[in-house]
Amino acid sequence: MTIDQADRAIGAGAKFIVSPGFDAEIVQYCIDRDVPVCPGTQSPSEMIAAMKMGLDHVKFFPAELSGGVKMIKAIGAALTKMRFMPTGGVNAANVTDYLSCDKVFCAGGSWMVKKDLMQAGEWDKVRGLVSEAAAIVREVRTPAE
Repeated sequence: MTIDQADRAIGAGAKFIVSPGFDAEIVQYCIDRDVPVCPGTQSPSEMIAAMKMGLDHVKFFPAELSGGVKMIKAIGAALTKMRFMPTGGVNAANVTDYLSCDKVFCAGGSWMVKKDLMQAGEWDKVRGLVSEAAAIVREVRTPAE
């Protein structure tokens, strides 16, 4: 959310930056350092601003509260080159719908890294949820032979 945070992430070896909102200064900071950046957007205006900066991939947040897959398809019909990373309300029950949309390049969700499980050190449960998510991705995104 700040240049300092982006700088610390890059300094720690981050290969890309994802943020909850669109901040042109932070986007430009990442572009100037040749670090891919995926800012959070909710409105077509924010997405167009990102496009004007040369981006064609943005985070769509909060996805479910902002219209979900239907909204992505509607916006994607106008912004044909834009691809989306939905987060916010994405979960095991709806991630297939998101990943099945050709405008979605990936999806994120905290359902697989629940705070209470991590705080309790229940890594086997976290691993199981992450494995479940990976299986969903393989099922939806693996081409049929």
